[in-house]
Amino acid sequence: MLLSLEVRSQLKDILSKELEKEVKLKLFSQAIGCETCSVAEELLKEVSQVEPEKIELSIYSPVLDRDISQVYNIDRVPTIVIEGDKDYGIRYVGLPAGLEFSTLVQGIIQVSKRVPKLSEKTLDMLKTVDKPIEIMVFVTTSCGYCPSAAVTAMNFAIANDHIKAIIVDASENVDLAERFQVVGVPKIVINKGLVEFVGAQPENAFLGYIISAYEKLKREAVNGQA
Repeated sequence: MLLSLEVRSQLKDILSKELEKEVKLKLFSQAIGCETCSVAEELLKEVSQVEPEKIELSIYSPVLDRDISQVYNIDRVPTIVIEGDKDYGIRYVGLPAGLEFSTLVQGIIQVSKRVPKLSEKTLDMLKTVDKPIEIMVFVTTSCGYCPSAAVTAMNFAIANDHIKAIIVDASENVDLAERFQVVGVPKIVINKGLVEFVGAQPENAFLGYIISAYEKLKREAVNGQA
């Protein structure tokens, strides 16, 4: 048992109050060549058992369930998809242990509400975004500021179908961390490096980076047509 009885009790109390609609957790996992997959399976099973009527867990193998893996664009394990009535593009790549457990819990809660926890001004600005935006948030399990950045990214993904939020454990995905030169976390990489910044920024600042990336995409589209 990964979660103590005390943690289960606290989690039950939080989820019973906060969960509104059903959440589907899809875990992509494999037994060979993945040190954290079995732990991720056990963790998600324990979480789903706390509120079985609201949390539905499905476990897939990228090798055996290739079709569904392609639908969800899975290329790493473990990867967790948190979805509601639809796929919001929210992914957690790695094991959400330590302080990142709160990222998982908050992500489940926010998806269950089906509406993002963002200001009206931010929501109005996001309505203009009509090009694909991928927000990759690099985190570690011991980083106190990472959950805030990760959950903000998730809220942006819930708010706009063109936005995806990929939370990546930097220590489990060293190749990605090296590729995007992650030396401090949280590090946010938008569209594979089109825009980057470090730190848990306030909502309006985070939004500014997204709009900056969107403006660059628009300029590239115009220049490409010229």
